[in-house]
Amino acid sequence: MKVRFLCVGRLKKGFYKDGVDEYLGRIKRYSRLEHVEVKEGPASRKTPEETIREREAGRILSSLPEGHLVVALDERGKGLDSRGLARVASRVMNGPEQGITFIVGGAWGLHKSVTDRADRVLSLSKMTLPHELARLVLAEQVYRAFTIIRGEPYSH
Repeated sequence: MKVRFLCVGRLKKGFYKDGVDEYLGRIKRYSRLEHVEVKEGPASRKTPEETIREREAGRILSSLPEGHLVVALDERGKGLDSRGLARVASRVMNGPEQGITFIVGGAWGLHKSVTDRADRVLSLSKMTLPHELARLVLAEQVYRAFTIIRGEPYSH
């Protein structure tokens, strides 16, 4: 199985990048991994948010691989606990999909066309998280899911 993180924008703050890199390195022990960053919308404050989301959506949708379960992160999505995410990953590992792609939007979130295309829409929290923090939390939770699947201890 391949795990793919498809994210809008680059991580700009070092502490987010360090954390994400740490967990991506850990995930590689369990699965093939790809971390793809697509360009953020235009930087002009005059550009409407919806236009930014639309442009980012085009880049996201054109970057989706065939044969993957697509999971979009959105605050309006379904919440799962860590064991629930592990069950989803386990089903993909034992199912017909070639992998799982997690989509993390940019500062303005995801366009409806992306959440409509997703097989699942997942919320990491009822609270709104900055997109960079969402990437870090997602990476940690995917790593945790693999430790649950393998029955390995996880340091608390």
